[in-house]
Amino acid sequence: LQAIDLPRIVVVGSQSSGKSSVLESLVQRDFLPRGKDIVTRRPLVLQLIYRPRNSTPNGPDEWGEFGHLPGRKFSDFLAIRREIEDETMRVA
Repeated sequence: LQAIDLPRIVVVGSQSSGKSSVLESLVQRDFLPRGKDIVTRRPLVLQLIYRPRNSTPNGPDEWGEFGHLPGRKFSDFLAIRREIEDETMRVA
């Protein structure tokens, strides 16, 4: 698997136009909320970090960090999904 070095990705489109599918395809992980009546109702900054196994011997190889929770690392992609849902419900 070859890494893609992209500084930022912004996905814009109408409802159900495939924005989530594009992001998850690039990351090759399921981490965005899905289901009936599930929509992102607010802007979200999520930085996903991947490091080869040898470069982080004491930490996770991949994790996510949210703009609204600086310094907190989410290494479980299900926890990333839950945080997106919780933050959306809190703000929207």
